[in-house]
Amino acid sequence: MENTPNKIHTSICPVCGSKEIAPFLSCKDNLTTQEVFDICKCPVCGFAFTQDFPSEKEIGKYYEATAYVSHSDTHKGIINTLYHWARKVALKSKAKMVASYADNRKGMLLDIGSGTGYFLNKMKEQKWIVTGIEKSDAARQYTKQKFDIDCQPSEYLYEIPCKTKDVITMWHVLEHLEHLNSVLDHIQGILKNDGTLIIALPNKDSYDAAHYKEYWAAYDVPRHLWHFSPSDFEHLANRHQFEVVDTKPMYFDAFYISMLSEQNKGTTLGSLVGLIKGGIYFLKSLGNKERCSSLTYILKKKEIKQK
Repeated sequence: MENTPNKIHTSICPVCGSKEIAPFLSCKDNLTTQEVFDICKCPVCGFAFTQDFPSEKEIGKYYEATAYVSHSDTHKGIINTLYHWARKVALKSKAKMVASYADNRKGMLLDIGSGTGYFLNKMKEQKWIVTGIEKSDAARQYTKQKFDIDCQPSEYLYEIPCKTKDVITMWHVLEHLEHLNSVLDHIQGILKNDGTLIIALPNKDSYDAAHYKEYWAAYDVPRHLWHFSPSDFEHLANRHQFEVVDTKPMYFDAFYISMLSEQNKGTTLGSLVGLIKGGIYFLKSLGNKERCSSLTYILKKKEIKQK
């Protein structure tokens, strides 16, 4: 990366190391500033990234919107109401996923990017010892007030001792983190050898992404820095000595993302149109989960073979 005080320019693919960077799309920040950001793509591995994204010191203003529901917990409007309904369903699914893939039914769980704390509370109720990391002061305060859970600021990740966590989760968080490779390296260190890493990400190879192109809400520039597909994410996981042991579709995301995408296009009755189109993409993805709007990857550490 070639850094300036305000922007991060990427000249080498963070996934495969190729220097063959090509233009892909130009997308508008529809949430706050209406600025246009370029997305570039690596022709070698297919990974895409937001080019010249704001540095950590500058990006905070792009999250300052009441519509940013993962931080504000707002119920305003039909889209956010649907988000909260889907979250109730998703919380049960996430807890079940942890129980299915973790070697222990109880233990030490770290949720990176814990938002307003609903998932942490769900796992606390199931007797896990939970730790949350959340950059937003307001979201940390909300979690404390609503659930009496103390979450930590971002820097805390680098204070966690090695091999102490049974499960680490990142629900739509990795795409926001500036230091992609160093974070994954550190996660590799703090996860126990038999631990489980669960990462949920938007899927740029989804049916809805192909349809909406620059209007696809899950590009969400400049808050989303990295744009994954199943193939390039697996490449990244292998680079950090993780094995993708399973992939789970997040079917409800097609509805929410399509509604937001129609809003980005300025469609009349966009929520209704998006709901219908989301239903179509949901049905299509039933036959091909790798084209689902979002995917959850379950990872285990690779065994290091002794020479």
